Amino acid sequence: MVLKHRLCGGKQRARSESDKALREQQILNAAEGLFLEHRFHGLTLADVARETGVTKAALYRYFRSKELLFIAVYRRAMSDWVSEVEAAGPAGFPEQFVDQILAHPVFCGLTAILHIALETGLSEDEAREFKLFLLTQTRRISAIIGAATGQEEAACQRYLMQCQQALIGTWHMCHPPEPARKAMQKEPLTVFQLEFSDTLRQHLGILTEAFIS
Repeated sequence: MVLKHRLCGGKQRARSESDKALREQQILNAAEGLFLEHRFHGLTLADVARETGVTKAALYRYFRSKELLFIAVYRRAMSDWVSEVEAAGPAGFPEQFVDQILAHPVFCGLTAILHIALETGLSEDEAREFKLFLLTQTRRISAIIGAATGQEEAACQRYLMQCQQALIGTWHMCHPPEPARKAMQKEPLTVFQLEFSDTLRQHLGILTEAFIS
């Protein structure tokens, strides 16, 4: 806990804008690991506050709900991935596309539970704002894919949605709850063990080949 206090300035309130920005990033850093470790329903804001070294009241000044905290973490993870795809440009598709996804495990894991996080806890305006963010990001990716393949934006959007569906299903099959994971370590259930990177690569390879052809 001493280390957390030193990183976050202890439980004192962040007053300057730079201090507030730093504290927010530290909260997001702590939260992204916790969301993956405890999944969504198993995590509370008290867990995040304890991990970050701030009071729960201080955490509420930044994020009033677990859903809004999740969205902030997800926005950062997705923006990082989109920026990497854009940096590679059309020349990176399709050869680098799967590697670019797998290079962002936080984005993969959060995408897999995105539908759960958005079930409750958001107002209509908050949900709309986040969906507009997703639309903007997917359009950025669609522009790259369209430039590489000559496909129209609508076709690129459908392809990206299929990739998302494959990612979600693959993540959950490869990251089962702990009791199931332990059960599958023993014969004859080892046949159900799947490695995420290889499995997703196979699925997206099939989708991409069909999309291009």
